[in-house]
Amino acid sequence: MANRKGVFIGAYVPNELKESLRRRAAAEHRTLSQEITRILVEAVHGKGLPAGSVDRRAGADLPRRRSTDPLPRRRAEDLPFLPSEDKKK
Repeated sequence: MANRKGVFIGAYVPNELKESLRRRAAAEHRTLSQEITRILVEAVHGKGLPAGSVDRRAGADLPRRRSTDPLPRRRAEDLPFLPSEDKKK
């Protein structure tokens, strides 16, 4: 018996779905099991970084301002952009 890391999850799926997953896995040069694992990880933990990318954020870093600012994001007292007078001519 092969030494596998993880647990077996059995599920009945329509044959068309299995074949679609198998084709998608083959296109990405993965096994069917690897493709299903990748889909489940994305579903549970969210989409990760693209392949080859490195997450340089430290674990204790706060999220960027956009996630902490209350709505509306743009301040009401901001003035709209007006081109200078010499540019209008």
